[in-house]
Amino acid sequence: MVNENDKDEPITNWAPVVGQWKIETGKVAYLGQRPSQQSTSTQYGICVSDVRFTEGEATVAIRFPADSDGIGDVVAHDASACLLFGYRSPREEYLNVGLGEYRTAYSISRLEPGGTWRAIAAVGSKENLTPDRNYNLHVRIQGQRVVVEVDGVRVLEHVLDTPLPNGQLGLFGFGTATVEFTRPSVSRQRGTVFVAMQFSEPYHELYKEVIERTVWENGLVARHAGEVFGPGIILQDIIAGIETSKIVIAEITPPNPNVFYELGYAHALKKPTILLADRAKLEKLPFDISGYRCLFYENSIGGKRKVEEALTRHLMAILNV
Repeated sequence: MVNENDKDEPITNWAPVVGQWKIETGKVAYLGQRPSQQSTSTQYGICVSDVRFTEGEATVAIRFPADSDGIGDVVAHDASACLLFGYRSPREEYLNVGLGEYRTAYSISRLEPGGTWRAIAAVGSKENLTPDRNYNLHVRIQGQRVVVEVDGVRVLEHVLDTPLPNGQLGLFGFGTATVEFTRPSVSRQRGTVFVAMQFSEPYHELYKEVIERTVWENGLVARHAGEVFGPGIILQDIIAGIETSKIVIAEITPPNPNVFYELGYAHALKKPTILLADRAKLEKLPFDISGYRCLFYENSIGGKRKVEEALTRHLMAILNV
């Protein structure tokens, strides 16, 4: 589930699920739409790997052919190539990050429920892409923040409005021409859990003795604002911590405005959230969050054990373990 060493690993196991592909050692090629398929509406291909990926970095070199109907130094007009994230089936939601989509050079797009693609971020003109050369595509995903680099140059950064689906990493090709993908690799990382809470006792003890350890045992790492950013915390730092987290845990017993602000932003991002509250100090949830499930705990030795178990169940449900 977790790559403890955070090493770059080559991806070697592939399975074509849509379209025609050719798989060789270190290279995977989408063969485009064959002449016998010209009358069909399917002009794309999907090839998935055995890597389940939601957090970390993925890299591949992309090579486009020239446009056979135009000038030799122009990329085939309908060709695009992407890394695909969150694959579960051809019709379920997934994310594409790559080159050549929507007549742009670099883009992030999403297959939405219902089977329609939507461009959510795009820059540059496709006319600036050159055929028969390798473009090194590097994608880093932290929580809902996606950073795209091509040949070592950052070209896109975007915060997704909803979390990335849990699923497999794959390749996506579009068009009638052959597109090559070489040296695909991945570096998986522990996702982070942003903890919103009042950091005075006994809540700091709850964080150190229960939350931090339980989160780590479930393949993630816990962070809170003071721990990550130190003194002089500013709003943008907190926002970044929430955006790059996989899950948010909020201890809501004392009516702390900062905690509720952080919880509200997490809900705006549709971030999975887990609420905690001391049963002895909070008998009823505030109206604004009364519809959300909350883990009530007791501040005792037995209570800590029970909240550890309940927190583990919630984390596993979110991670689809």
